[in-house]
Amino acid sequence: MKFAHFEFDPEKDRLGEGPLSEVYRAVDTKLGRTVALKILRAHAEIDPKSDQRFHREAKHTSKLDHPHIATIFEYDQFEATSYIAMEYLEGRTLDKIIKDQTLGFEECIRVASQLCAALEVVHKGGLIHRDLKPANILLQDDGNLKLLDFGIARAADESSITQHGMLVGTVLYMSPEQVRGDDLDSRSDIFSLGAVLYHVTTGHLPYPGDSFPEVCMAILDGAPRRRPADVRPGFPQPLEDFILRCLAPEPHERFADAAEALVELQRVEGALSGTGQRRSAALRGRVQLRTIQLEQGSPGSAAVMARGLRQDLDASLSRNRGLQVHDDGAEGPFDFIISAALRIKGSTATLELETEAFREDGSHRFTDRCSATDLDEWALQDELGRVAMRALRARLSASRRAPTRPVNQRSDDALRVVAKARDLLHRGRSKHAISATSLLRRAIELDRYCASAYGVLGEAMVRKFLLWDGDPTFLEEARENIDRALSLDGDNALAHTALGFANHLSGHLEDAQREYRIAMQSDQNEWFAHRLLGAIYAREGNFKRATGLLQRAIGLNTSHVASYDHLYNVLVRLDRYEEALEIADGGIAAGRERLEKVPDDIDCRVRTAALYARLGRAREARAEIRVALEQAPRDGFTAFQAACVHALLADPDDLDRALELLRTARDRGYYLFGELSRNTDLDVLRSLPEFQAIADEA
Repeated sequence: MKFAHFEFDPEKDRLGEGPLSEVYRAVDTKLGRTVALKILRAHAEIDPKSDQRFHREAKHTSKLDHPHIATIFEYDQFEATSYIAMEYLEGRTLDKIIKDQTLGFEECIRVASQLCAALEVVHKGGLIHRDLKPANILLQDDGNLKLLDFGIARAADESSITQHGMLVGTVLYMSPEQVRGDDLDSRSDIFSLGAVLYHVTTGHLPYPGDSFPEVCMAILDGAPRRRPADVRPGFPQPLEDFILRCLAPEPHERFADAAEALVELQRVEGALSGTGQRRSAALRGRVQLRTIQLEQGSPGSAAVMARGLRQDLDASLSRNRGLQVHDDGAEGPFDFIISAALRIKGSTATLELETEAFREDGSHRFTDRCSATDLDEWALQDELGRVAMRALRARLSASRRAPTRPVNQRSDDALRVVAKARDLLHRGRSKHAISATSLLRRAIELDRYCASAYGVLGEAMVRKFLLWDGDPTFLEEARENIDRALSLDGDNALAHTALGFANHLSGHLEDAQREYRIAMQSDQNEWFAHRLLGAIYAREGNFKRATGLLQRAIGLNTSHVASYDHLYNVLVRLDRYEEALEIADGGIAAGRERLEKVPDDIDCRVRTAALYARLGRAREARAEIRVALEQAPRDGFTAFQAACVHALLADPDDLDRALELLRTARDRGYYLFGELSRNTDLDVLRSLPEFQAIADEA
């Protein structure tokens, strides 16, 4: 079908519809791009207010430039019918997602942060959205949120298009003043934000009712009938406090606007993130920090930011007593030379960093791309400086001067022992970690310059942190071995993966992602880095990127069933159910083949059981778990993974068994703290007081 300069199939390309409009996926024949084409319904043209709302949506949205707000490309009329062409977005709206599942608290906070950031731009632009609801919030396949539908948005200085006292919007998420038909300000959106977050985090409406008047009366009566923690046990207190402040009956008791709410939400996120302490590596050497260059076409303000960024980086580097920082005119030799180029486009700034490290085996160049987004230039500079400094610190730590390696000391025997030890380590049990550690020390005896041995020994220590009560001394020992590995070989992929793993479990996800990427750049066949980075992207909701990484992990190591399990969950979230079933079947087949050869691979056995459980094959799942527990009756890792499988099966007897196994895992030293808060396989248990008791003791 042809409509203006757009082409689409009215049946196959229909994306959605509302009382005023229909939305289609269409091709803009002028520019050759795919768009979402929103066409005002014919009967709505008769109502001038409907057309006015349509025009207002285009007018208001086109003024808002933000990654979390859908972009309007064009507003016009064709044969007296109004239309809006906007960016085409792949994903699902939040109302559809929460019908299928309850999101983990970590994902809820990520959604809340992105929604607050979008709403901050709306409020700074002098607008009030007035119709915040899950159906107007789209989660893309890459984890990014988009705020939609500004059809009834109103500028703060603009008279309403509705009569005083008339309800406009979705009553389930309305503020009391909106229900009354009073004049509104940004605090009304804050109330709606709280109502949406209440629904997203608990799976229930804050003001339920069987009829329109009943919902309105519940909103006007005051606070929600039930606190979030009463609906979903284990609800984080800081997050509950945030939501209830948003839902305060009186506007002056809420956050003034989304900017204030976002600051508080960042505090909430900080209070709930991470369990370990960051250990900074000692940095030493002479550094030349060159003047930051500007990319062609940069705005005039870029020069000011470039100077400021260089000063910030100089100050941050100089705080390391072992570093001597010099400018362009200083004479060498230097241990490190840092060059950078700045590009600014809209509210996003990108810094391309090049670090040249001089070592006894020659010079090595590393490139990092750092980005930040903020409408405020000072805040943008500050954020970009912090991101760049994290990248530089990692490069300087990993590229310290390496000792000279004696000729012919590298031993193939040592590397074979390392490979055997790593395979053993990934079988999961405590005894496997102990045996792997002994093998790795044997590899170091064979070749004390074997970087891979130190790197995998670091990974073994991280696993001991998990298996022995979260003892932080294991993380310290892990980092010491990783530092040793990187001093021998700054590009050692196994060491970078181990460092990423340590950061991952410590809650430093940005640092973990960087190390995983370095590992993959150093060795494209480093499967474990692919799997772990894929898991982080999945955790952040970036299912699109997670898919490719997990597929690659499976291709590199077809017998590691955990990769199949992660990918199955990602494909389900993308509504790719047939592919998910194929992956689950493939994972089960790979697991069966591996267990025939290595029957004591507990990780393989419990992950295979998990795939059986996800497919509803309860008998096979329970059978595998029985074997695992018979093989390792006193092992905390085995008990925890078995608990997850029983929780997935969700029968009453299985739930009781899951709780029993969680207590066993805790008593056997498995570090439950992070798992209990974010492992979605355990969500079915969260409403049980026994689970909360275990969480309180973890």
